[in-house]
Amino acid sequence: MKLSRRHFLKSSVALSATSVAPSLTGLNMARASEEDYKALVCVFLFGGNDAYNMVIPTTDSAYQAYWQARPNLAIDQKELVPLNIATGNGIQLGLHPAMESLKSAFDEGSATAIVNSGQLVEPIIGAGSSNARVPDFLMAHNLQQTMWQSGAENMNDKLGWAGRMVEEMNLSGSLSPLMSLNGEQKWLRNNYVEPLVMTSDGAGNYNGMNNSDRVGAMMRHFEEKFANLYADNYSTTMANRYYENDALDEALATVGDLDGFPQTKLGNMLHTTAKLIKVRSAPELKHNRQIFFVGLGGFDTHKDQAEAHAGLLGQVSDALAAFYIEMKRQGLSDKVTAFTMSDFGRRIMANESGTDHGWAGHQLVVGGAVKGGKAYGNWPDLTPGSEYDYNNGRLIPEIAADQVNATLANWFGYQGDLEKLFPSLKTFPQNTLDFL
Repeated sequence: MKLSRRHFLKSSVALSATSVAPSLTGLNMARASEEDYKALVCVFLFGGNDAYNMVIPTTDSAYQAYWQARPNLAIDQKELVPLNIATGNGIQLGLHPAMESLKSAFDEGSATAIVNSGQLVEPIIGAGSSNARVPDFLMAHNLQQTMWQSGAENMNDKLGWAGRMVEEMNLSGSLSPLMSLNGEQKWLRNNYVEPLVMTSDGAGNYNGMNNSDRVGAMMRHFEEKFANLYADNYSTTMANRYYENDALDEALATVGDLDGFPQTKLGNMLHTTAKLIKVRSAPELKHNRQIFFVGLGGFDTHKDQAEAHAGLLGQVSDALAAFYIEMKRQGLSDKVTAFTMSDFGRRIMANESGTDHGWAGHQLVVGGAVKGGKAYGNWPDLTPGSEYDYNNGRLIPEIAADQVNATLANWFGYQGDLEKLFPSLKTFPQNTLDFL
């Protein structure tokens, strides 16, 4: 028998552990109705995705410029997955052939591409200024990952933009609505609600808690008040994590495996995400808003890119496609929006068998609330020395990541000051885009 806290309290050796059972997150009671439910799902592509080999022009003139820029890595035009969507400047787009599984979401108008986006602190393309500021730490993996999760001008803030948003929205639940299936992430940090960090399968296992004596000893440890402040806080934190894990396990136990998810790292994460969405109303969760972080590494493709990148993109496509189909089954496709982030794009010009760090890239957004049927943004001029060429084929973004993120926050129901959440927005002509 599983020796959870609930089972233990029912046993003859119960130690009144309820006296130290925390209120878990300490959040206020829910105010929104079930119909008001929404979720954001961030799919982070760690390492710097070569987005210009993910979303590729099918218009002949643009494709020829793409092929000339990287003949060793260019995807054959005949192999591209046609999307029947065009950029703001009329360039038709296709997907890498490994991403065929996402085509139906695009065809249904429930997926789109944000073209040539990236970290910006003020407009550069078309701004008519040679002195425009650029973000700090361009092309540095860890710091650019932090910038995506913080906001372009919030690098010194210890909190992430999703965490700050949840804090200001005063969201509720029995467990935290901020959940990571890919380790602790700055994106979810805030001052009041600790994110739930779990495995790709959900709740973790306390393998050592395999008899009543051991569980009893742990409960006594949780009850004890320590004279040392550090020990006392550490004990309380351990108790909170144990009870949260147990509650999460109880909720997930009520739903079995869902059909159609690939047996891959990202597939498993999105499978568990879909299960947590399905049990969102369970007493252990009581969520009317949820935010999830999942991720996949391996995108730092300096060499031998062609095969490795195809495998990674296939994994992203298959997992996202399965997740979108499951949200339709649950009747929630218009309530759940998944989107990609990545450190940065890659250089347009390839090296011998891969690509080096770049700047601009593309993002995918998938969900029933997406205003599909078109891409968002302009296809850039890939010619060396063009206004988009920052440095030897590293392209300058035209759409700011903060504009994309502000659009997601606005859709999620954030009614606070977007320029407080993303200070860089004050330099742009519009805070949000219209893809949702």
